[in-house]
Amino acid sequence: MITTVRRELLGSDIDDSVTEYYPYGNTRVRDIFKDFHFGGKVSEDNEVIKVLFLGCGDLRNTFKATFFKNPCNLEIHLNDFHSSVLARNILILKIISGRDFNPELDEDLGFLWDVWYNMDWPEKTRKRFLSCLQELIDGMLPDNVSIPNNHQLEKFKSLWSNWHSVSSRNETDSESLLKKVREQRIHCMLDFWEFLEPGYLQKKAKLENTDLLTAAVNLLADQFKKCEGIIGLVPCARKKIYNEVLKCCREGSCRVKHNVKAVVVNPTFLDPETHDWKIFPINPFDGYLPMAKEELVTSGEGIMIQSCSKILKSLVSSYRQRIQTVQVVFHLEEAIEFCSSDANKFDVIDCSNFVDRVGLANLIAACYQRLSNNPNAILYTEIMTDSEHSANNIVETSLCAPLSMIPTIYGLRLADHVELRDSAVDYLRCHSLQRGRPVNLCWQKVPPFQNIKLVSSPVLNQCLTKLAKQCHFMDQEVPEFSETGSAGNEFYYTPLTFSCILDSMIQRLGRDCWLTDMRQFDVSPQFNLARRTLEDWKNGKKIQKFSAGIKSTLESTVPKKSAALLRLAFVPKASFVYNRKLSRPDVHFIDNFQLELKHSPKGIKVETVSFLLSLDHGLDETYQAIIVDVLNGLTFFLLDSIKSMRVEEYNLPYPIGQSKSSQLPLKDEMHMIVKSCIESEDQYILKISIECNGNVSGLKVTTNEKAPCESCHDITFSLDQPSKIKPLSISFPFPILAKDVRATLHRKSRHVDLVLKKSLQEPWPCEFHTKTSKWIVDDLLPWENSSSDSMFNIIEHHLASQFSSLEEIDAEKSLDPKCSALHSFRLKIMAMMLDDVEYVSYGRNNDWYLLKLHRPILTSPMGSPILLITALDDNHTKNITKRISPKNLPIVKEVVDHTLIYNKVFPFGTSGPKKKLDFDAVTEEEFQLFRFLLRLNSTRIEPSKWQKKTVPLGGSSPWLATFFSPLYQDLANYLSPRHKNSPSTKSMNKPDNENCCAACKKTPEKLKRCSRCRSTVYCSVECQHFHWPTHKPNCRKV
Repeated sequence: MITTVRRELLGSDIDDSVTEYYPYGNTRVRDIFKDFHFGGKVSEDNEVIKVLFLGCGDLRNTFKATFFKNPCNLEIHLNDFHSSVLARNILILKIISGRDFNPELDEDLGFLWDVWYNMDWPEKTRKRFLSCLQELIDGMLPDNVSIPNNHQLEKFKSLWSNWHSVSSRNETDSESLLKKVREQRIHCMLDFWEFLEPGYLQKKAKLENTDLLTAAVNLLADQFKKCEGIIGLVPCARKKIYNEVLKCCREGSCRVKHNVKAVVVNPTFLDPETHDWKIFPINPFDGYLPMAKEELVTSGEGIMIQSCSKILKSLVSSYRQRIQTVQVVFHLEEAIEFCSSDANKFDVIDCSNFVDRVGLANLIAACYQRLSNNPNAILYTEIMTDSEHSANNIVETSLCAPLSMIPTIYGLRLADHVELRDSAVDYLRCHSLQRGRPVNLCWQKVPPFQNIKLVSSPVLNQCLTKLAKQCHFMDQEVPEFSETGSAGNEFYYTPLTFSCILDSMIQRLGRDCWLTDMRQFDVSPQFNLARRTLEDWKNGKKIQKFSAGIKSTLESTVPKKSAALLRLAFVPKASFVYNRKLSRPDVHFIDNFQLELKHSPKGIKVETVSFLLSLDHGLDETYQAIIVDVLNGLTFFLLDSIKSMRVEEYNLPYPIGQSKSSQLPLKDEMHMIVKSCIESEDQYILKISIECNGNVSGLKVTTNEKAPCESCHDITFSLDQPSKIKPLSISFPFPILAKDVRATLHRKSRHVDLVLKKSLQEPWPCEFHTKTSKWIVDDLLPWENSSSDSMFNIIEHHLASQFSSLEEIDAEKSLDPKCSALHSFRLKIMAMMLDDVEYVSYGRNNDWYLLKLHRPILTSPMGSPILLITALDDNHTKNITKRISPKNLPIVKEVVDHTLIYNKVFPFGTSGPKKKLDFDAVTEEEFQLFRFLLRLNSTRIEPSKWQKKTVPLGGSSPWLATFFSPLYQDLANYLSPRHKNSPSTKSMNKPDNENCCAACKKTPEKLKRCSRCRSTVYCSVECQHFHWPTHKPNCRKV
């Protein structure tokens, strides 16, 4: 199937010794319902919550989803492109669904652990495994499991039969295979370190006077030690864990019982074609980190195996308890292809594992089509930040739009305020920093435009033009040297990416928006044929699918161990020269195509290339079709002549349905209609025409604002004259500030000019009014600074982690107008949390807040320190004082009541002086950030009993129960003071000298960084071109 994603030629597609199969996950389970609101009818018996895991990996996230009892019925869809992953998952569900399985029994849990994690098994495991396999081969799936595609079911049965055959071998053959696999595993481990840093393992072994295997195992155990993040362990327990991990890494298996005789290899870990071991070294314990001290079982031997088994038992038990109300559906398909072909709509989609192979825009555009219209529906993606790019920066660069324009272009909002939350707190548990930090992003659908005609605007045109360029980039364009490069993998974008995003936008805006088709955005002429084909496909015209064989392969250019991003090009035969720039206007690029691979005893080969063309494509025998590397222009394959290609009609539908008719109201005799709406980053400017005769007067504007939220999505206009004209209601995807509506009625021309400010510094209405889970303040424990070997329990460590370097922690910088608002506010949070102060006034000009800081500092459920605050908007005091009058008794009572509460919370005039800090916001942006964070955090907690009893909360009250916590830096370059000079912080993967060019080793004044991995520097474009074949294998991995 043709999808939006650029085709990639992996090393595993060519070299049968390369694999990217991971039988189990190495990250902790995610709580996919954490941000989901089970509202309305969801919890009724007849309601079903549908969940989709794209690139599901193992089953732990599936089991975690069953912890919530609210959705009475769950339908979980598991998608993965690797048949072994899904076949293993079905097998594990078969095991734990059996009547003879009891997770409370050590023998049963040990059997499950063997199948899930261990490379070799004893005889008992082998027998039970064969019994379960035979039932699956006979078609006896678990009652709650379904595989809709019969062809996929046959693939799984073939795989199960393969595993059955391997496990049924006689003793001699089993021993021989086990010996071979153990040797291959050792070679894979050594190859892994050689791949990461050529020559490093040999140096380490020589330095430590040990063999290569011991050096490799020690490195893996050291890596685990740096990242385990277990707080407060005594040294002897930590030493036990280290030795346990060493043993597991060396042997490939871990069990509570010792001296177990292994008789057979775990066949689910092997390549089904060759029965070879091809898995890079992974540790089963990694998937349970970070681990809280309370989760550890420290009695006896095997701390990690006991602790991880305990967590796994909890997950499995939860699933078994819910098994009657959970349906699990399996889909063996590439992720984007599945989203394009499946008709299901899902309430929760988790595709956190796929950005690096698909591209963020491709992913969210495809998932938007599968996300249900449930207002609480959620999509999760994940990105990797680095030392120079924050999460917001990566999102904006990858999607070619600022955050405030994403709702209009993509129909989604970034629901989590990444830079204002504690998303990075888990990484403070580790003794060494990651090269990059995975940041989980939460997306939600936004309300559509209603009764609005959106017209062209400079900002929208700039965003779409930038996106068009990303999706139609020319050959031999290596990653740009720019400070705005990101890790959203824009290299995977294609013309179909742009076409689908544009058509999805047209679908939401209506046919009469200014967008007609993608031809209004200029791109290189080499894409004209591809554009014409996509237009014909979208408009329902006949298009053809061409299937071409490989005429010849240029073996010297085909990647053996790395990956290459591909492009199909048609070039004139008369002028074709290998390795040339394909920049002539008579060359045609096709970036959307399909590769069919053929397995053989000699390996895997590309057999067929399939692509789409219009009927009037205009290509003939004077053209040669070639497959090239889009980044360096190298030619990999020459395809068959056009005349010899197989041609058939392509009948699959275009990925995006036809756009709806206009949402503008029907024209009555008298009506109001939006003639134009111009959107920018911070506002909407509208012109509303009043279609009537006679006088117009008495314009009234109302919104659906609901206190305490100050933003809204809907606004309604009505007129006193003419009396029979109907009100006009309009809606926006991005909320507007309800108190900043500027409407001007022009009576003579009978129109209204309207300016609406976007609520950039105010929580969205759904954040105030959706009853998501909140922290109960009275249940939180006081913060205690610990003198343990970990800095995680030291508050200064958390506060310092707000900054990317120690030099930034300078109080004087907060007074510098050039200092960013976020940086300045972080410094003031540090002062509030460290100083022994009870009261703070914070403001700018005439806008001030009074804060009561409640001590002691508390510990959040995330493990971060939080400072509970009772806040008062002091403007309220001034306003009611101005309105006081002896004749206005209600106002007098309000003033008296407010004064009593004020004096109780802020007793400045009683019982001696109180310590108080006065903070002037240096800029208006800083003050708005301060106010925004106060209001945002108020939506995350259940106030304390004292706050509920003492101050009026909710509605239009000027009082807030809220908190501050460290605004952690989501970049990956902070070094804690304890570890700044430690050898453990020096990554083995970095060049010896970061100030020299990776190619020529010169040290010029100005170096520029590769924008894909951000780890390698060059002095010139020529050096990067020269070094690309060497750098490419590592570039995508870091």
